Amino acid sequence: MQGGHDQSVEALRFFHQTEADDEEVLNRAIPGASFNWIPASGTSFTARFRHVLLGGLVLTDLDLGQASYVTLGDRVPDFNIWHSIGTEGAINGGPTRQEDLVVVRPGEGATLHTGAPACIRSFALQRSVAAYGRELELPPAIWAQPHAGRWHMAPPGASTQFFARHRTIMAQLSARPSLLDHAAIRTGLHNAMLEMIAALGDAGRFQPDRAASGRHTRIMQRFEQIAQEASDEPLSLLEMCRRTGTSRRSLAAIVLERTGKPPGKYLRWRRLWRARARLSQPEAGVSVTDVALGLGFWHLGRFTAAYAAAFGERPSHTLARATGAIIAMSQQTKTQAPSAATLKSFYPTSA
Repeated sequence: MQGGHDQSVEALRFFHQTEADDEEVLNRAIPGASFNWIPASGTSFTARFRHVLLGGLVLTDLDLGQASYVTLGDRVPDFNIWHSIGTEGAINGGPTRQEDLVVVRPGEGATLHTGAPACIRSFALQRSVAAYGRELELPPAIWAQPHAGRWHMAPPGASTQFFARHRTIMAQLSARPSLLDHAAIRTGLHNAMLEMIAALGDAGRFQPDRAASGRHTRIMQRFEQIAQEASDEPLSLLEMCRRTGTSRRSLAAIVLERTGKPPGKYLRWRRLWRARARLSQPEAGVSVTDVALGLGFWHLGRFTAAYAAAFGERPSHTLARATGAIIAMSQQTKTQAPSAATLKSFYPTSA
């Protein structure tokens, strides 16, 4: 056992951190899963992800600079992953508390909704950990094959202590990633990670989710998948119902529960963010009208109003800034205000 334990600590190890200003960068940084990230508030996407893997144990934290909707695709089939959002959020449709850890089982996904900028802290256990889980007295609901549900750390200090250890390990590795180069430190860190997880055994209880929760998560995952596959094409209500395998009312209730928006408004919100991405990094010669019509916004005035309400600026302003036109204009008019004709060229009524 001891030899196998040491070998597992040495087998695979790394620490990585990523600063991301768009979801593609973040997706590339997070191993083993596919994600859909849609900011629920704010005018830009910012995130930081930190990830340490050591001997079958994983710690992560994900700092989101804005409230967000997150749908996790099928996870790595060899890990149980436990997440905590905090007090302003929901996992799989259920509100979370600081004391809650919610499991994502091997090969399954989840939905997360943060109500504010948040740090999502997680730990994961590879199935190989089960070989010594009983010997180390790890909570069976955590190291064995868990049911869908959540671990509630009941004593007042239990969650505080768990997350304090989590933060300390991440802070030390962020400051000195080379710590993992030392065998003695790897063993010490692995022990510390095991101890913080083992401490949950006496600190809480496991509550299985309702059976409906797992079914609703799968429907939401299918809904996100077909929205992603459809890309620029608006989805018909009939197609959404057929491909998610549910009725109109059930789909509306599930999407509202998971995102806070009805399906139509949520899909429009997604398309607005796609429009912002395209206007921020435009193809040569593209116009606001091209982007709006390509994403299914048939009423250009309403598109402009919705865009301005979401991002605090007109779409033509985003495009002009991206192409450098605003910089050029400011350089040419440092000593005088722009004329009405110049302003009109940057904020056309047809946008």
